[in-house]
Amino acid sequence: MYETFGDRLASGFTGFDWWLLIVLSLVAALIMRKWPQWPAAAAIAFFADAAAPFFYRWATGVPPDFAFDFAISRLDERGGIVVLLRLALYMIAIGGIFWVKRKYGRK
Repeated sequence: MYETFGDRLASGFTGFDWWLLIVLSLVAALIMRKWPQWPAAAAIAFFADAAAPFFYRWATGVPPDFAFDFAISRLDERGGIVVLLRLALYMIAIGGIFWVKRKYGRK
């Protein structure tokens, strides 16, 4: 099946996934005001990431039933480790961007 653990993780992310991760992390970090909002911002970004393929497929003419199945299978077919890694990457990216915003932003 997969030769290494890294190959399995790498196959779980496409260019669209990385683009969503960066854009949603930027938006979430820029909206945040205080550190206690960090887990909620990551959770909202993760849920938006899960729903984005549905709306993308629906907008391009794919029937809603198939688009919904695709959005759900996107989280299931690659294994639970990729889903957990996706959430962890959101936490890291949002935390890093927010830290930079607090450190170098206007006070």
